[in-house]
Amino acid sequence: MEKGKVLIIEDDEAIQLLLKDILLDEGYEVFTAKNGVEGIEQLKKDIPDIILLDCEMPKMDGYETIKIIRENPYWVNIPVIFLTVRSTEQDHIKGIELGAEDYIVKPFNKKILIAKINILLKRKELSLNVNPLTKLPGNIMIQKEVETRLLKDIPFVLLYIDLANFKAYNDYYGFFKGDEVIKHTAEILVSVIDKYDKEKIFIGHIGGDDFVIVTSPEIYKQIAEEIIREFDNSIKDFYNEEDVRRGFITTKNRQGEIQNFPIITISIVGISSQKTKVIHYAEISQKAAELKKYAKKFDKSIFVEERRAE
Repeated sequence: MEKGKVLIIEDDEAIQLLLKDILLDEGYEVFTAKNGVEGIEQLKKDIPDIILLDCEMPKMDGYETIKIIRENPYWVNIPVIFLTVRSTEQDHIKGIELGAEDYIVKPFNKKILIAKINILLKRKELSLNVNPLTKLPGNIMIQKEVETRLLKDIPFVLLYIDLANFKAYNDYYGFFKGDEVIKHTAEILVSVIDKYDKEKIFIGHIGGDDFVIVTSPEIYKQIAEEIIREFDNSIKDFYNEEDVRRGFITTKNRQGEIQNFPIITISIVGISSQKTKVIHYAEISQKAAELKKYAKKFDKSIFVEERRAE
């Protein structure tokens, strides 16, 4: 299975061939170019996941090439590792200032090269798949986590977390205050799972006021209970005193009618991989959405779980 696409821009045919062989053995798809001009033409045909760029080449050297790469909005986020025979501090500074993520000095160590490529690709994946508000993993990584556990037959419980009456709060207090509530919710989730074995727990932010925690069957109830307790103890801090005293805010509902909305509560639903037969993330998402509708019927923070085995 291919790990990703690597573009090698290197004029030395022996080094180019060596790099290609190493990367192919590691499962990467590899493209090559012998100078910057050819490299830019290759980028126009197929955008790689990472670029290995020689500093000194004919026609267009690495420094000119990376300037063009960083000026193009389609290429600006591609990680670049410079390949160079120079190892002075000034050379490193020049490359970094132009936008290179790292340096490899020739002759290079195979293990270090692969490690640097893997790290940069992982960072790229994380940066492109995080929620911009909370910096938590987004939908792509949530789906990947769930389907990996399904594929490996690792038992888990998916906790789908949602805020009730949040839209009304957002309309009443404004988007800035709404974002503060979402960030606060994310902080609660992170602080709660930090008490447990992090290797067994995954947290993600679907978007808006919807979050997901994937955890082991042994601890999901404790996690849900702690989240509810922490949320209920702190959410009133985001309301003014008069609204807290009344216990509700008054604003328009989705139909445009004036309605009283209670203080925000948190709903958590649990879907167990052991109690329900699913083979895809979409099936779990559908079951969670159905159970969420039931949970929101209660005028309080609540944890509910699917109990029937299918």
